[in-house]
Amino acid sequence: MPDDKKRDRWDKAQVLLDPIGKILTALAVCGLGYYGNKALQEDQKRRAFVELLSRREEADSNLRKDMFGKVIDQFVGPAKNGNLESRLLNLELLAYNFHESIDLGPLLKQVYVNSWTDKQATSAQRKRLQKLAQDIVSRELDALRETGCAARGEIAFDQLEKGPQIGVITVACPEGHGLRKKWFRVDVMTNPEATDLRKQTEVDVVLSVRPSKELQDQERRMEFTVSPFDFPLIDNVRLEDQSRVSVAMTRVDDGGVTLTLAYFPGSRSSLKDKPFNDEVLRTLDERRAGP
Repeated sequence: MPDDKKRDRWDKAQVLLDPIGKILTALAVCGLGYYGNKALQEDQKRRAFVELLSRREEADSNLRKDMFGKVIDQFVGPAKNGNLESRLLNLELLAYNFHESIDLGPLLKQVYVNSWTDKQATSAQRKRLQKLAQDIVSRELDALRETGCAARGEIAFDQLEKGPQIGVITVACPEGHGLRKKWFRVDVMTNPEATDLRKQTEVDVVLSVRPSKELQDQERRMEFTVSPFDFPLIDNVRLEDQSRVSVAMTRVDDGGVTLTLAYFPGSRSSLKDKPFNDEVLRTLDERRAGP
């Protein structure tokens, strides 16, 4: 009898728990099905969104490729046009759309120099070309200031013709935004090849870089020429820690120019400036090692 009673208690428990178990199993299956279906729908939405973005980027790239091919033919192809007004329009199309990926400086310089020998060219057209260059420089500097350091200095042609201008720009950039602390100085030399700075508008500069103002023995000096058609995203100097520094002209008129120094991370350089393989591997190793 005690065994029968014990079995009866288990039988009763089984009778009570069996439907509960079936109900819980059904609820679990429904829950898994619901959340699984929801996750699948979210994944399908993400895939559709990524595919839409890819197609849009592909269409944009094809459009830019076709436009670039047609415009560049006006300068180097068999259909090149000698009319300055048409060349200016084509330069504007190229510069405003491709300044981050193509070095258009040589082309802009050539057109500007030719404008002084072209009898049909006007001062308004030359100013239009200078304004185009200044617009691109300003756009790029605005983007670089967000994660970098910038400083500017003024140069008067009358003073420059008398001799070098030392310390036109002197700035100590603090550490931040992935950049190391550095000290910069820009000296401007007279350009013996420039018979008329107001026409050629190029200046020779000496850029000095130190880890700090006090560490003179670690100074690095670089010499180069700066013109209105040098853009900071492309025309920059690679430093030893993969950061970049550039000196660009942000103002040009008959009295002089304004130079702006920009110190920024290498990741902000132009699209055409690809990192070296060893730099990519070193960056990946640093990220894996963590802080």
